[in-house]
Amino acid sequence: MRTPFLLPLFILALLGAAAAQEQSAPDRVELFGGYSRPTFSIFDRHSGPWTRFGYNGFEASAAFKAMPHLAVEVDFADAFASPNGNSSSVRTFMGGPRIFTNIGKATVYGHFLVGGLAFSIGGSGSSYVVAGGGGASLWVSRHIGVRLIQFDYLHNGFIPAAVLGYGAGSSGMNNYRFSTGIVFRFKN
Repeated sequence: MRTPFLLPLFILALLGAAAAQEQSAPDRVELFGGYSRPTFSIFDRHSGPWTRFGYNGFEASAAFKAMPHLAVEVDFADAFASPNGNSSSVRTFMGGPRIFTNIGKATVYGHFLVGGLAFSIGGSGSSYVVAGGGGASLWVSRHIGVRLIQFDYLHNGFIPAAVLGYGAGSSGMNNYRFSTGIVFRFKN
């Protein structure tokens, strides 16, 4: 289970080497921070059935431009909810490639991320997670923008039915995440 958590660190090391080769390129790093609204399905073993809950939280990501229209991204998100009165959280750590293009004052992108997911509701469990999606940012100045929307489809593996009689996954679960917030870009 440690391998998915080490993937973002490996990607960052590769980016450092790539960044050292092209020091003169402008706007090589993009940082995002904002609101995130993922969903997550929970099964109450005592009463069932599977119920999808909306979580509220935050997301932070960094994209490092490797070449024109291609960046490497690392992403962290943490969200909270109280399904059936029990405090619950979903945390993801992911990394992967991002393809992007600029259209006027907007940047449109798509990404594919892999990593780990930690879930807790009175106890905890973890699994791999895969995300595919994209979004659009509108630049209000050269270095500051607004992420208008980001949508991701999330698939995670089995999470051991853990805690307080709840199960948080069977062979895998399909969920989604919406995000919006502030974006900063600068030279590294």
